[in-house]
Amino acid sequence: MAELSTNSIKIDKLRSKILDGEIKIPPFQRGYVWNQEQIIDLLDSIYNDYPIGSILLWETTENLPSERNLGGFLLPDVEEEYPKNYVLDGQQRVTTIFGVFCRELEQTEDDFTVSPELFDIYFDINDKKFTTADKKNETHTNLSLKLLFDNFNFNKEITNYSLEENETAVKLQSLFQNYELPTVTIKRRKKSEVGIIFERINNSGTHLSTLDLMIAWTWTSEYHLKEVFDDLYDLLDKKNFGGIKQKIILQCYSAIIKKETKTSAILNLEPEEVRDSTEILQKSLEKAIDYLATQFNIKSEDFLPKSHQLVPITYLFSKVNYLDSLQSGALAQWFWRTSFSKRYSAGTDAAMDSDLKFMDDILLNEFSGLNKYQSDVSVEQLKSHKFTKSSSLVKSFLLLLSQSGPLDLTNGNKIELGNSMSTYNRKEYHHIFPKNFLKEKGYKTNEINSLCNFCFLPSSSNKLISDKKPSIYFESIVPKDKLHQIIESNLLPIDYDIYLKNDFNAFITQRAKLIKDRILDFTGEAS
Repeated sequence: MAELSTNSIKIDKLRSKILDGEIKIPPFQRGYVWNQEQIIDLLDSIYNDYPIGSILLWETTENLPSERNLGGFLLPDVEEEYPKNYVLDGQQRVTTIFGVFCRELEQTEDDFTVSPELFDIYFDINDKKFTTADKKNETHTNLSLKLLFDNFNFNKEITNYSLEENETAVKLQSLFQNYELPTVTIKRRKKSEVGIIFERINNSGTHLSTLDLMIAWTWTSEYHLKEVFDDLYDLLDKKNFGGIKQKIILQCYSAIIKKETKTSAILNLEPEEVRDSTEILQKSLEKAIDYLATQFNIKSEDFLPKSHQLVPITYLFSKVNYLDSLQSGALAQWFWRTSFSKRYSAGTDAAMDSDLKFMDDILLNEFSGLNKYQSDVSVEQLKSHKFTKSSSLVKSFLLLLSQSGPLDLTNGNKIELGNSMSTYNRKEYHHIFPKNFLKEKGYKTNEINSLCNFCFLPSSSNKLISDKKPSIYFESIVPKDKLHQIIESNLLPIDYDIYLKNDFNAFITQRAKLIKDRILDFTGEAS
């Protein structure tokens, strides 16, 4: 038997197969989302014999969770037939066609309910266009589309039509009764394989993700993964981590259950395993975020250098509640080495799977695996790298700088990093050599905005320094009695002549070296 077959199905046959339970819709979290304009566009395409895209089906003997009702309509109880066909792509189109031509079924009230009027579409016989109940031209003849597959009532309806109206109505009925929807059916494929195919499909314009699939695989009347994710994101939002991608959380699930993070591993998870692991996932994810906040000043996911780092840390805290000093030290070195490297730039899943094994080693007090992690940022990269929000290197630099307890340049007070590390706000960071001063000296924008030219500074202090060049504000504003501590806490060059001479080139070079040395201290690579 072919594993991939193409065919076509008439509208009434599609409707019958849904009623008979042969075609089913997995319970994706969106439910039905189309509006009447989209419905009419689809009907108009059929009327004009335009292609509307194929319906992707998966034929299987597996009894998967599926949405009992469709488009708010109560489907009748039928004896289960095998194999079944699950709609993997084309859910909105299938539901639209079923709803528009559904005649006798009652509507139900559940999470997927749509308005009864949504599918109440008419064809204006005179203008030859589709319209809704509230926009019908009452002086025209309007034919309900629900009659097109009900020959008895259709013929009864058109009895009083004029000859021209009768011909238009009959032609309309013929077009819809003979229109065939192309189908692609996947056969003899495992769930994980189908899932990967599904993840890459985008025919309908609404991309369905790995989470959509997991919702379908794990759904029961007592468990809905969408609700679990809603609760998780409520927690993450409160901790300023609401931007973490769904795929990362699914990889945390898979890491905890299977110690693997690939999409195929996620889709091979048994529904019972996912349901049984929900509580530990929630708790260990929260522990991981709290650890990042307390140990590295990461108060927001904006400052997490690599979102993938969250997966192995969550896995670690699913195994343990407490780390001793050696274990915590090894985890910190792993964090800094992966932050200041291209660890996740390619082969990300394989890298994370390797990280999971290293987390197990940490718990066994085996730390030799650290040797495979190396930071790879150079002094030249630090000098030339632009200070931008999206850069993982900039995020890592800010975290590194925060570890030194930076002091305010204007008064030597310890900077409260809450605002600076909770949301990315440019007012909390300041050019050490002012932008306008450097522009006048002929420096290019990328040179001016080198990450080495930035430090933490509260917005009020920022305004005090403003555009003053270093030779002025280091003499008139920076307190002399705290000068050494201020310079050291901000990882600034200690050569005071650099500031008095406004020597930007020397400043950038020396600061890049200081930052590089501090990176090696934190990664444990200095010795």
